[in-house]
Amino acid sequence: MQYRKYDEYKLMHESINGFCGIILLSFAKEECEIKDIILRNSIAKASMSLKGIFAQWDIKNYQDGWAMYRNLLDRLFHIEHIAQNNQFQEFDDWSIYQQAIKQNLVKSDTRFQNSSPPLNAKMKARVKELLKNKPTWKRPKAEDVAKSMEMDFLYKYGFDMATMHTHPMSNDGAQDFHSITGIPTNEEFPDQITLLHDSILVVTLIIQNVLNYSSPKWRNIMWDFIEQLRFCLNDGNKNYGVTFIKIANKFGEQSTLCAENV
Repeated sequence: MQYRKYDEYKLMHESINGFCGIILLSFAKEECEIKDIILRNSIAKASMSLKGIFAQWDIKNYQDGWAMYRNLLDRLFHIEHIAQNNQFQEFDDWSIYQQAIKQNLVKSDTRFQNSSPPLNAKMKARVKELLKNKPTWKRPKAEDVAKSMEMDFLYKYGFDMATMHTHPMSNDGAQDFHSITGIPTNEEFPDQITLLHDSILVVTLIIQNVLNYSSPKWRNIMWDFIEQLRFCLNDGNKNYGVTFIKIANKFGEQSTLCAENV
C-alpha cells in the first residue's frame, strides 16, 4: 500500500463531509426511533471528529489527532456491539443514567454553581425512574468487538497503539517542542500522514455500519461511494468524486436516497 499525498486526503475529506451531510439530511426526513437517532448522531460525531483530526494535523498537533482517531475506533466498536446485540434502548438508558449521576454530583457540591439546563417534565420522569432502576448495560471491550468483526488489527494496530497518545508518555511533546520553537533538530520525525489515511478508513467503516444497521434502506450508489473511497485510499482512484456528484445531484433534485422506515 502506498500512502497518498495530503491534497488527495483533503479532497476525500471534503467529499466525506458532504456525503455525511446528505445522510444526516436524509435521516431528518424520516421518523426516527431511538436506534436511528443513535446511528444518525454517530455519523454527525464521526464527521466532526474527522474535521478535528485534519485541524490537528494542519497545526502539527499529531498526538491529539491520534487520540481523536482512537475515539473514532471506540465509536465504531460501540456501534457494532450495540447493533449486533440490539441494545440501542439499553445504551440510551445507560447514557441518560450516567449523565444524571454526574449532574447530581455537581449539584450536590456547594463549591460549584450548577449551570446545567433544566430538564423538561418528560425527561425528569425518565431520569427519576432510571435512578431508581439502575441500568445494567456495560461498555463493550474494544478488543472483543474487533475480534468479533474479524478485524483484530483494528484493535492491535489502531485502538491499542493510539492509546499511547491518550495517556502521558515520557517523550510526549518532543516534536511539539521543535514545532513551537522552530529550533532545528537532527531527529527525523514521521510525517504522520498515516493519521489522515487511517482516520478516513475508520470513518468509512462507521458510515457503512450506520447504513447497514439503520431502518431506512439506502440506494446502492451510497455503497458505491464508500467502496470507491477505499479504492482511492489504496491506489488513488478518484471515481468516488464522480459518484459523489451523482449523489449530490440526486439529493438536490429531491430524489429519495433511502426508503421510509420499515
